[in-house]
Amino acid sequence: MRACIPNSLAGLFLASAVAAGHAQTSASLPPAAAVQGPSVLEQKIESISAALVATQQQLEQSQHQIQELQQELRQLREQVAAGSAVPAHPATAEASIPFPQPSIATSSSAPPAATASTEERIETLEAALKLHDQTKVESNSKYPVRLTGLILFNGFLNKGLADNIDLPAVALHQTSTSGNGSLGATLRQTILGVEGNGPHFLGARTSADVNFDFFSGISYTSYGTSAGVVRMRTAGINFDWSNDSLQVGMEAPLISPLSPTSFATVAEPSLAGAGNLWAWAPQLRYAHRFTLQDENHLQFEFGLWDSPAAGYNSNQLFRSASPAELAEQPAYETRISYGSPDQRGLEIGASGYYSRQAYPGYQGYNGTENLDSWAGTSDWKLPLSHRFEVSGEGYRGRSIGGLGGGVYKDAVTGTSPISGAPALSGLNAIGGWSQIKTRFGQSTETNLSIGMDDGFASDFHTVVPLATATVAQLRARNKMVVGDLIYRPRTYIILSPEYRRIWTWPITGAPATLDIFTLSFGYEF
Repeated sequence: MRACIPNSLAGLFLASAVAAGHAQTSASLPPAAAVQGPSVLEQKIESISAALVATQQQLEQSQHQIQELQQELRQLREQVAAGSAVPAHPATAEASIPFPQPSIATSSSAPPAATASTEERIETLEAALKLHDQTKVESNSKYPVRLTGLILFNGFLNKGLADNIDLPAVALHQTSTSGNGSLGATLRQTILGVEGNGPHFLGARTSADVNFDFFSGISYTSYGTSAGVVRMRTAGINFDWSNDSLQVGMEAPLISPLSPTSFATVAEPSLAGAGNLWAWAPQLRYAHRFTLQDENHLQFEFGLWDSPAAGYNSNQLFRSASPAELAEQPAYETRISYGSPDQRGLEIGASGYYSRQAYPGYQGYNGTENLDSWAGTSDWKLPLSHRFEVSGEGYRGRSIGGLGGGVYKDAVTGTSPISGAPALSGLNAIGGWSQIKTRFGQSTETNLSIGMDDGFASDFHTVVPLATATVAQLRARNKMVVGDLIYRPRTYIILSPEYRRIWTWPITGAPATLDIFTLSFGYEF
């Protein structure tokens, strides 16, 4: 009996404490909170449950990738131990490695090269396994984000006078105060990028990317000759279905999808202004793919583009409207192409472009001068064998200076030879480029390319140039020849010497020439 008394007292004490605590909690909550408490808790529980489901899916995906990588690693180690070559069709584990794959050829004819490639793949797979073991840093959206880039060093020697010693586009005639050569180096063509994969939306896989370099200008400092200003190159938000895709962003023109291979000209594509149309500008692009036999495809693309115009923005602080933007309508572009699923396979395409340009009050006109800007282009990539590939583009257009045609001129200006009144005429242009690529094993390739852009002389002769006309306004033709060697001693390490020669013709007189020798070192990540 005495033993039960303490137990009873202890039970009463605990019951009183719980009741008091409950009463105090209930008294401290306002009536609204007491009513909404269960609803708030349910929302929190649902939110935590959703987060746990997403985390579990990511863990399962990572575990699956780890298992694939481990299996591939075991196979490669067995092959190395047996002294066998790398299989012609490796397992799909390469696709799961969370960083970009090298654009180099696959060769199994030489056992030493195959062994070196196997060892390198083993190193890559081991690095990937270590990466999976690390703690991931994710965005606020809980979807994976990846950092990419190219740290690029360019040392150069220019023999002649260039418009921009870091990355010459045209050759200039020597003057008494200009000198006739330059030597220097730069890292302004370094690229930094961010890529992210998002949720499914309306049945589409979503993703986004943005890339920056340091080629916007020169820093205003005493050492500004080598320090560049950050510039957005490209950006995009992508929606991908099985046969359709939609993209909004800042991208290259739809009508010019290819560029020659070069690590000396990255801030602007190789042969820009000499047959290679390009410009990064805002656009909306839609594509539909028809799958044919053997997984080949026929693709139709259509885009709306905010067409830039060369040399129109005289204000350094605020953006002025280009002639195309003054027309109050976008530029229209379309492309039809045929290709194979292999990135190194056959690809051919034909494209069209149209834009309206407006020049209000030009040189005292009472109204607005309007020009039709248009272009027809073709592009091709023809693999001749596993070692040789021919690629290129060609175009014929009018008022396409914003794309680099007409040596970056949309129109020629001056006075009418008949009336003497101010005159403006759209400049017709024709041009293109071609490249021959040769691959030597898995780590070495050479590229030889030539390109030319030619403005019609007849258009220049329709007007009498003003006495104040600049050298750029009188520039009529630009031609380049480029040869480079690209060597990758390891997958992400690049060594590339390059030679380039530029000829630039004015409408009258002899051409200016420029020889450029560049040595590039790069590290991709």
